[in-house]
Amino acid sequence: MQSILERRWEECRRCIEAGAPLAATVMMGGLLEALLVARANRLSDKSKLFKATATPVDPKTKKPLDLRQWMLGPYIDVGHELKWISNSAKNVAVILRDYRNYIHPEKERSHGVALSPDDAAMFWEVTKTLSRELLAMKGET
Repeated sequence: MQSILERRWEECRRCIEAGAPLAATVMMGGLLEALLVARANRLSDKSKLFKATATPVDPKTKKPLDLRQWMLGPYIDVGHELKWISNSAKNVAVILRDYRNYIHPEKERSHGVALSPDDAAMFWEVTKTLSRELLAMKGET
């Protein structure tokens, strides 16, 4: 997992340097998700993940989804619930996730959003702060 995190960090940085703000934002969302997955993988007792109120459930069986089926949204919510990230960090992570989803062309077109290099630079600062918070290993371990 460490090599995945390192590669994603480097790809974020390169996208920003290349002036590719949408690509950078998508990679930042991927980095955030990888950090949350790594944090979940470090838990000695993963049952905490499945007992959280924000745990995603299968609509048919009403049972928690396997971790491999979780997406960024539930990871953010459960990470906040387990105190891995603060309330403000959660709110900012949700915004980063929403902007990452502009990878979908219809969403980008219908919302009239075109990310700028300044947007990507701002998101990079946010991503670095979220990364530090997740790596601090506070909350449930």
